[in-house]
Amino acid sequence: MNKVIGVFVMAAVLAAPLAHADTGFYAGANWGRTTTSGYGNSWDFGFLGGYRFNRYLDAEGGYESMMGYEIMLWSASVLGRYPLTPHVHLLARLGMAYWTESPTGAYGATGTDPLFGIGMSYRVTHHISLRGEYQMLSNSSGGLGANLDTLMVGAIYRF
Repeated sequence: MNKVIGVFVMAAVLAAPLAHADTGFYAGANWGRTTTSGYGNSWDFGFLGGYRFNRYLDAEGGYESMMGYEIMLWSASVLGRYPLTPHVHLLARLGMAYWTESPTGAYGATGTDPLFGIGMSYRVTHHISLRGEYQMLSNSSGGLGANLDTLMVGAIYRF
């Protein structure tokens, strides 16, 4: 019995530094509203995951469901960060997005288009941040019919 307790104590002592390690990885969720000229509005939700290389640069991948347009979007982007204070950062996004309209949608269209964004984040704790962002999906492939402009808010958890 003492050996079992000793093993658990040793495991806890060895694992304790890992509990506070900053791996650079993070995950989050967002919610927003997309508008486009001539096609109305859409409520959206999405999930994201990323890796912070340093205090200025992240790589991020995401998924968004634009329910009103019946569009699913997968994105890969670089996120630039500029610290204004230790807790507040300006954000700038540059990436690409692959989107597809659901089979029940009006056109069944797909495409790959540039994704741009700008926003701010607020670090609540070392692991939790809140984010507000404007994103624009450019209609460069012609399949969208118009640019998609999204205002979103989200929460991030850093591992």
